[in-house]
Amino acid sequence: MRRAGFTFVSLDKYVDLHMKANPHDRSRRQVVSALRAALDDRKRGVKCQCGNPIWVIGSAFAGNACFTCITGEAYPDGDYEIDGA
Repeated sequence: MRRAGFTFVSLDKYVDLHMKANPHDRSRRQVVSALRAALDDRKRGVKCQCGNPIWVIGSAFAGNACFTCITGEAYPDGDYEIDGA
């Protein structure tokens, strides 16, 4: 499903994609834990320093920030985001 430029995926599907693309990055458990923590922060209303909502996937790996502050891109063009964010 696409909304606001993101392609929304389940946490499990994203973890599968991440592990396939980054097999030596972190353990699956670490990736899931980081994503759940960022998703919890998003649901609690944590904002980026610029005031925008955080991007869960980026925040799990780069610290709580929005898509633009993490990537430098103005608009997500099909980039993944976790359902429920």
